[in-house]
Amino acid sequence: MLESAKLQQYEDVFNKLPIGVLVIAANGLITVCNQTAAELIGLAVPKIINQPFSGIIPLNKLPSDNTYHEQQILINNKSFSFSAKKDNELQQTICIIHPTEPMTELRDTKLTDLPIEDILNSSQDEIFITDSEGHTLFVNSAGKALYGKKPEDIIGNAVNQLVKKGLFSPSLFPVVKKRNEKVSMIQRTISGKTAHVIANPVFDVDGNMTHIIFTGRDITEIKNLRKKIERSEVLLNAYKSELEKLQGFNTPPETDIVAISPKMRKVLNMANKIAKVDSTILITGESGVGKGVIAKFIHDNSPRKNNPVIHINCGAIPENLMESELFGYESGAFTGADKKGRKGLIEQANGGTLFLDEIGEMPLNLQVKLLKVLQERKFEPVGSSASVKVDIRIIAATNKNLKELINKGTFREDLYYRLNVVPIHIPPLRERPEDVLHLIDFFAEKMKEKYHTSTTFSLEAENALVQYHWPGNVRELENLIERLVVTSENDEITFDDLPEEVRYREANDAIVVVKDIAPLKQVRDEMEKQLIRKAYEVHKSSYKVAELLGIDQSTASRKINKFIK
Repeated sequence: MLESAKLQQYEDVFNKLPIGVLVIAANGLITVCNQTAAELIGLAVPKIINQPFSGIIPLNKLPSDNTYHEQQILINNKSFSFSAKKDNELQQTICIIHPTEPMTELRDTKLTDLPIEDILNSSQDEIFITDSEGHTLFVNSAGKALYGKKPEDIIGNAVNQLVKKGLFSPSLFPVVKKRNEKVSMIQRTISGKTAHVIANPVFDVDGNMTHIIFTGRDITEIKNLRKKIERSEVLLNAYKSELEKLQGFNTPPETDIVAISPKMRKVLNMANKIAKVDSTILITGESGVGKGVIAKFIHDNSPRKNNPVIHINCGAIPENLMESELFGYESGAFTGADKKGRKGLIEQANGGTLFLDEIGEMPLNLQVKLLKVLQERKFEPVGSSASVKVDIRIIAATNKNLKELINKGTFREDLYYRLNVVPIHIPPLRERPEDVLHLIDFFAEKMKEKYHTSTTFSLEAENALVQYHWPGNVRELENLIERLVVTSENDEITFDDLPEEVRYREANDAIVVVKDIAPLKQVRDEMEKQLIRKAYEVHKSSYKVAELLGIDQSTASRKINKFIK
């Protein structure tokens, strides 16, 4: 047991751990619940304390021995990893709930009476705590499996000493100290393991860093299993293709989506759930996040999957052709029209799914006709007074802020509400770094198969790619992986093979980097231009740009029109 003085010292540290904690008394009542556990369960702490555990946690009984037990549980249709073991000395059961959503700072719980070491050691993830100078204060029992050394052999050593001894590499400590924010990275350990490590700094009330908590998960087996699965899938697809040829048909290919992060799993769960019904969907997100991939996933998992999915990019069709392309036309509707007339893309989607990409680019005059399709599932082709009925499911997508377009008068408010029945927002890649490593593996395997190479990535290259901010999101990542695979002269892509903007992310952490000498006014004007463009690229809203830059909305709007539009 830690001494009470140390318990008090570690209270703030413990409150930042990414785990929910419950303590259940011998009578089955919950006596301790931290804020994280309450948020995961979906109830306020007072509504959990002194309640029977069976009314809160969907389990009939708890373990009766001090052996560590772990299982998956469902609370409010969300899956959690629930771990529990009985402390015979205290006659209490310590429970750990692993979160599946991003954590907020834990608070409010006094932990001076809790067996802190037991709780930390209950986690199967490694927990490694240092002070602000990098001296190791605590390593839980999971660290032994990761490093092959007892915690007591590690505690007391400085992080840089452990790196020199080869315990792990690279070190996250200097990166966290420099950035003052959460950082994730891939490490290799002295025992030959590969771990995904997240470093979370802890600050006091004055904003000074006091501790850093490192949580590490062994992904060695995951990487090995992925390779085995990929080899099996190659064989399976070959067998499947041959069977389909013999049977005379082809099965539509499955959509490949990497969703490791909680944010992306939430998107995929929603997409899978809503695929079963015909509700209209509006998918939002920055350019390159995969809005089209999610739309196809929804179609492929819907009752309409054997019918067509028609993808229309509203920003790619010239305005003077869009009406006839979408709604079709009758014979002789206009000069140069086909004498037999022509079915529009909406009618071609009959029985299936109509995917309207970049819906914010649709001309205002055509939005009225689209509104009628949404309301009545019918329309009139160009040059015809007869209505055509269609049975379609409509999915729209945009990287623009439609509410801002409504305020500008370029998008109809009634159309927005008709489209926004079920909104799905896809987060940018910079907000889900957990997905980057898996996307690297996914695209690397895809390109290796396409170009018949055996290219791999060094650990340093992988970490640089994980740390990069990816303004072009998944599309930029895929294009970069392809470029690296086809241009690499060696079988291993190293840090030096990466583009300059990826390699020098550390150098570019400063807000402004002076590369040359120029007149001050010219530099100020250029800086203002880049700042407005970058802020608008991320937020797509003059209101948010104004808030972010600390200027009036009218000023932000004027500068957006000056530099961008």
